[in-house]
Amino acid sequence: MNEVRMKKRILSAVLAFLMTVSLVPVSAFASTATHADAFTICVTGGDEDAKLDGASVDYTIEVDGTVGAKNTVTTTDGEAVIQEMTAYAQDIADGKAVTLAYTVSAEGYDTVSDRAAVTDVTGNVDVKLTVKTPDTVNVTVTKTGNGLVRINDQETETSTVEKGGDVKLELIPAKGAYIQELTVKGEPRTVKKGETFQETLTADEDITVSVTFVQEYTVTVTADKGGNVLLDGEAVTEKTYKEGTEVELSVAADDDYQIESIAIDGTQEDIADTASFTKKLTVDKDTTIAVKFIRVYTVTVTYDSQNGTVETDPAAQGGEVEAVLVKQGGTLTIKATPKENYRVSEVEIDGKAESFDDNRYVKDTPFTRDIKNITAPHTIKITFAPTLQTITVISGKHGTVKVEGPGKVIYNGSVDLTITPDDGYIIDTITVDEADVKANVRRAAEKSYQLHLTEVQRDTKVTVTFTECPQIATKDLTALEGITWNSGDAIRRDGATFVFANNAAVQFSAAADETGSETGIKGIQLIFADGTTSGGYDAETASFTQPAAIQETKTIQAIRVFYGETEIRVAQLADKKLEGLKIVVDKKAPTPELALEAANTNGYYNKNFTATVNGINDPDDYSGIQSVEYWVVKDRTETEQGTETQRETLYTYTEGGDILQELEGLSFTVDAGKNNSDNVVIYVQVTDRAGNVSKPEEKAVKINSTSPTIEIEFGKEKPVKEKPVNVVKENGTERGYYKAARTATVTITDRASTQALDAVTFDIKDTVGNDVRSKVKITDWSNAVDPETKLPDPDKAFCEVTFSEDANYIWSISYTNKAGLSALADKDQKKSVNATTIGETPYCFTVDTKAPTGTITANTYVVGGKDPTSSPVWTALIGSENLTFGVWANDKIVITHNEWDETSPIKSKEYFVQKFGTDDKKKAPLTVDELDELAQQKWTDIGKTTEFTPNQQLVVYLKITDMAGHVTYLSTNGLVVDNERPHEEFTAPKIESGLTNNKIYNGDVPVVVSANDPAENGVYSGLKQVTYTVYNGTVYNEEDVTQRGVLYSWNGKVPPCQSKKEMRFTVDAKKNNSNDVHILLTAEDNAGNVTSMEYSIKIDITKPIINIEYDNNAADSGTFFRESRRANVTVKERNFDDSLVNITLRATNDGADIALPTVSGWTSSGDLHTATIEYTAEGDYTFDIDVTDKAGNPNEPVHYADGTVAPTAFTIDKTRPTISVTYDNNSALNGNYYNANRTATVVVTEHNFDASRVNITLRATDDGADIALPTVSGWTSSGDRHTATIAYQRDGLYTFDIDVTDKAGNTSADFTEQTFYVDTTAPTLEITGVADRSANNGDIIPVVSYSDTNYDDAQVSITLTGAMRKGVALDGSYADQHNGKVFTFKNFAKEKEVDDIYTLAATLTDKAGNTTEKTILFSANRFGSTYALSAATEQLNGSYVQTPQDVVVTETNPDALQNIRITLFKNNQTIILQEGTDYRIEVRGGNGQWYEYIYTVLAKNFADDGVYRLTFYSEDAAGNIAENTLDTKKQEIGFGVDKTKPNMVVTNLESDTTYPLENLTVSLSAGDNLLLQSVVVYLDDYSKAYKTWTAEEIAAIVADQGEFTFDIPGDSTGAHQVKIVCTDAAGNEQTEEITNFYVTTNLFVRYYNNKPLFFGSIAAVVVIAGVVIALAAGKKKKNDKEK
Repeated sequence: MNEVRMKKRILSAVLAFLMTVSLVPVSAFASTATHADAFTICVTGGDEDAKLDGASVDYTIEVDGTVGAKNTVTTTDGEAVIQEMTAYAQDIADGKAVTLAYTVSAEGYDTVSDRAAVTDVTGNVDVKLTVKTPDTVNVTVTKTGNGLVRINDQETETSTVEKGGDVKLELIPAKGAYIQELTVKGEPRTVKKGETFQETLTADEDITVSVTFVQEYTVTVTADKGGNVLLDGEAVTEKTYKEGTEVELSVAADDDYQIESIAIDGTQEDIADTASFTKKLTVDKDTTIAVKFIRVYTVTVTYDSQNGTVETDPAAQGGEVEAVLVKQGGTLTIKATPKENYRVSEVEIDGKAESFDDNRYVKDTPFTRDIKNITAPHTIKITFAPTLQTITVISGKHGTVKVEGPGKVIYNGSVDLTITPDDGYIIDTITVDEADVKANVRRAAEKSYQLHLTEVQRDTKVTVTFTECPQIATKDLTALEGITWNSGDAIRRDGATFVFANNAAVQFSAAADETGSETGIKGIQLIFADGTTSGGYDAETASFTQPAAIQETKTIQAIRVFYGETEIRVAQLADKKLEGLKIVVDKKAPTPELALEAANTNGYYNKNFTATVNGINDPDDYSGIQSVEYWVVKDRTETEQGTETQRETLYTYTEGGDILQELEGLSFTVDAGKNNSDNVVIYVQVTDRAGNVSKPEEKAVKINSTSPTIEIEFGKEKPVKEKPVNVVKENGTERGYYKAARTATVTITDRASTQALDAVTFDIKDTVGNDVRSKVKITDWSNAVDPETKLPDPDKAFCEVTFSEDANYIWSISYTNKAGLSALADKDQKKSVNATTIGETPYCFTVDTKAPTGTITANTYVVGGKDPTSSPVWTALIGSENLTFGVWANDKIVITHNEWDETSPIKSKEYFVQKFGTDDKKKAPLTVDELDELAQQKWTDIGKTTEFTPNQQLVVYLKITDMAGHVTYLSTNGLVVDNERPHEEFTAPKIESGLTNNKIYNGDVPVVVSANDPAENGVYSGLKQVTYTVYNGTVYNEEDVTQRGVLYSWNGKVPPCQSKKEMRFTVDAKKNNSNDVHILLTAEDNAGNVTSMEYSIKIDITKPIINIEYDNNAADSGTFFRESRRANVTVKERNFDDSLVNITLRATNDGADIALPTVSGWTSSGDLHTATIEYTAEGDYTFDIDVTDKAGNPNEPVHYADGTVAPTAFTIDKTRPTISVTYDNNSALNGNYYNANRTATVVVTEHNFDASRVNITLRATDDGADIALPTVSGWTSSGDRHTATIAYQRDGLYTFDIDVTDKAGNTSADFTEQTFYVDTTAPTLEITGVADRSANNGDIIPVVSYSDTNYDDAQVSITLTGAMRKGVALDGSYADQHNGKVFTFKNFAKEKEVDDIYTLAATLTDKAGNTTEKTILFSANRFGSTYALSAATEQLNGSYVQTPQDVVVTETNPDALQNIRITLFKNNQTIILQEGTDYRIEVRGGNGQWYEYIYTVLAKNFADDGVYRLTFYSEDAAGNIAENTLDTKKQEIGFGVDKTKPNMVVTNLESDTTYPLENLTVSLSAGDNLLLQSVVVYLDDYSKAYKTWTAEEIAAIVADQGEFTFDIPGDSTGAHQVKIVCTDAAGNEQTEEITNFYVTTNLFVRYYNNKPLFFGSIAAVVVIAGVVIALAAGKKKKNDKEK
């Protein structure tokens, strides 16, 4: 075997050698002379192949492709030593492929990366580096304009520089020029005017720069007040322009100013137009422009030329508005002459009015006034008005007379006098200038009269006297003199109180006398206690009215009876004893109170309860209780009537019985069975004798009389119901044993509304009474699904109770719902109520899911007694992989056992023995499956102990079974009872650990040890002991031991252990801080075999110590130096590696990096290692150092020598700081006033800035008082720029100054102090005295108050504008106040023309330009509405028409109207018209304009014949009440509609009739349903009226019910004809014609005109003649025959 191994090793070595030769291009097998015993990398560079120091070598060592050591080293004298290579000597010897991968880099050289095969740990690799060739880039500057370009301090516009290097670029404008445009590398840059651009660029590519320099000139403008001067449309005082710019100069004079002069660079310009001037200028030098303006003033005079004339000196141009131009300081003379019967009433100059309430300035005495020294524009308004006439009133006692309006009346004007008698008095006499005018008085209101005087042309005297009003007796209230009323309809009387039914109408009217006619009473007025009246005299219609029927409760204090306009009698019904005659129309229903027996706390009833009706009251002046009734309704909804379950009448009034106002103590029972519902309402209703029915008093109740039920079902969702494994009797109850969790479905059936599932109580205990509910999972309640509807059943709730944890359970459930009804599920059936169960042992059962546990012990006996060292115990079934026969006894083995179960009792304990032969090669224990398959008879009940005697090998099995049916198997390991020869084994244990020899650790070293006792022929003795020892030093000495311990030791009781893994201990780093630490591990088995292993490691927990000392510590301001410094750095370290020293240096100047200070190489002496750092150049330096040793320990905090100043950061500085202050807001007004907050940005340019050395001086005042200083922010720095901001965020006057000292003591140049105002507050402006959008009918005195800290009197504007009057001159006075003024208007004149909608606007701008504007809108409305009729309505008014038409009326008012009411009086009927049905309204105006309400009353309202009158009533926002019938409105509207012809009857004249009279008086009666206008009789000649009656005659005849008569004389010789035409006021005509009649006494005429008589007579004569002739002829014939 050794020969084979040797051949394999030789073959591996050969293959490794060939692989190395083929893969590695550079390899060496000879060491260098300098490092003969180490592997080195030799680095040379350049054309001379010079050795390179400081080159960086990164390397990785690989073994057969596996990565090993990694590190980075630096070359010294051209060589870098690979220290770790020595550790790979054995790998090379074993033929493994060892490879070195490396990367070599050095500044200025190209980097080389390669791999080399290593065959000798003392070999070397040669690496040659090639010098880098530097790249260059071009810098090109394109320049336009006058300026200087410098590249790297050279004045040039092109340059070639080394790529990657720095390029310093400077662009310097010439004097007066600036950089207008700049791009660098295509990116635009911004440069402030006048500043130089300087920047250091990185030359990583070609650099292109484009720069434009521009020259500028300044144009300066000065101008005094009176106009504006613009340059290209911009108002400036100074502006800079580019050379050659063309600028337009524009000068414009303000209103009332003229241009006086314009000078450009001192040369005066010709001015053709004093209002404006323009000129083009080319800016090619600095230019000055000076402009002057002069002031002129305009005086405007306005007046009404129809009423007078106005003359001015100087003369004015224009008619009623005249403009007069007056020079400053001049005088204006005004003369105003009124025309006849006119006067000057007011003169207003500049808004200040002077009024004259007399006739002092009339035609003969005109008004004159001189206005001198004019220094401002003026407005003058002259007002002419008619002359005034005085009204003098003399009033007697017991009444008042008031002149409406002022006591003077304009010429030819009119005036109203209101006459008001005291209560109980009437007017006796009224005279005007001694003339009786009582007949002209008209009633104006309930207690007042009005006398209207017109065309007043002189002073007038009015005298009025009063007399006491006559009284009517009131002893019998049911029989007042001349008055009747239906007192007999009262259903109850109490003294002066009469109670009527709720539908009663109580009517007062004039009583009839014994003849049945009224007693001369023209009107009756009822005066009620609430101040209202009914009936009486209607001033609008000038007629008397009867009172309306009383249909609500009223108390009559007095009754006025009118016998004429001013003739009144009074029935006084109220006195000290009597409030008056009280008419009670009982419309108030009685009120019951329903009280119920208390429900439970949840508001439910579960049985019958009592309801009580109390407090039944018929309120006030009652009619009495008629009946009381109750009823009960169940399940009523919005859509369903529900079911009436009970109804009963509790009380009924008996006629003639006591009339009750109150009733108590009625009760009834609510039947719970009939009303088993959540929706039950109990109603009680009371009816009084007046027919009033109370609103049903109702109480909603909830009733549940159905008890809930509980159902418990186990295994509800399982197809087969679960069965217990065993069932036993326990205290009379069966207990079932179950090996798995049980789940019970608990279902509670209860009305959803009364469910209180939170009240379900689960009482779950074990057999000893402990609460075990925590072992049970109970789900939330859910609704069961109805099997028919498949929908959730709200009345069924279920949850699942899962008994998932092992326990012996006894449980019950109790439940009480919100209605107080209960159910109980309990194992004691006597206690259970409303409960059912499904499943076995529902209340008492055991859940046991765990198998029982136990132990089996093998007690070994040797000859002579029990072996005390060997009693192994087993708690589980032995596995085949663990089967050993390590338990020996030469006498016997006695088996003992113990069994436990946490929940169920143990049901049985049995054992089985598995025996093995001595020569059995495979000895496997039985598995669980195999044990389960054993026939039950093979198991034997085990006693307390069981013995096994020699000679046998066996395994004993124990089977434990609990009541829940769980089985547990235990077994021993292999047992040997043998008294034959012993067995020996000689194989020592094996040890493994994770330690690596020679590894360096920097802390405690955790060691994990595994030991194994190999088996031979399946037999092992087992581990006896595993130990460790730690010591320091190259040779073991007991005194060098630092740690030792036992990792494992067999106790002789448990079976021997073959292997032990992950035994742990820790090598204490503090006890073993050494580079020579040894760890010894030892393992011994029970057969006495011993194995030891030893490891060598390094532990270094000592941190490197760094000491630094500077040669110069003379600092200013702590970190500032004026001289160079040298730092000496010393490192103390046992495992030092200079490549693990990290020195961090930073050197900058003005933000740009400069050359770093020089760091020397390291020199070493033992554990001490030294280097130096030189700081020589001016700049900012930072220094840091950290050192890590080879163990990875970081250094201790750096120690600096005593007296060291600023060791890690310091500065060398000689430059003074500069200051720049800019503002974000530079928009000033009036020099230095700003109307927005300002933020000052203070920039200090200083490399070595110290904020504590910045001295900022601030002062702040407001209105003369000190205020809080503005906030100065903290300083923020960006390089050498240090910025702070000062926030001027409060109004005030500010001053600012600053000086700066840097850390080196350099001080800034002197700074000029700055002063300015910040005013962001708008002026205070208030308008009081009149509310915005108010309507005013009293005094109107607006007050405008304005002020501001920076008040500017020239920037105040107050205007008053009327919607009708337009611009209104200000009339008032100014008063000073702090920082402002107050303007108070005079009270607006109380004249009709002043009524208007006014806009009062005020504006104030302060010196900072802040403006406040206030505008209010209000109305002066003292005279209310005016009415205008449309043309058609005007024509209709006062007339009669046949065809009705719309009536259109326009009501105009400054304010909006409300409570509009239109009343139609149709004959004697009063109708309140309805908007939209009877009339419509169109509203115009508003929003500052007068309102117009256009009413259109529809013609359909006048469809019937009749006399119509309309009244329009409204109230405006000012409180004025308007009605078109008032004398002040003069717009009464009345007319008649008549479509019916007049009726006419002629009583004594018929056609074809002869009247034998000397004179026939014809009588006719004629009339009309409204007004008969004319009656005309035509006799014979229809073209000419025979008889006509005047309107007055017709009215008199109709009023007296008389007849119209006319005479026809009896001289007719021929037949007459008459046509009578009656016409009414609407133009309807009725015509009657009578023809062929005679009036005569002439017999012949009468005979002749009696045609029947006349022609009958003729016929009789003819007949007689014929008879005579016939007789004669007959006689002759007879005679002839005879002959």
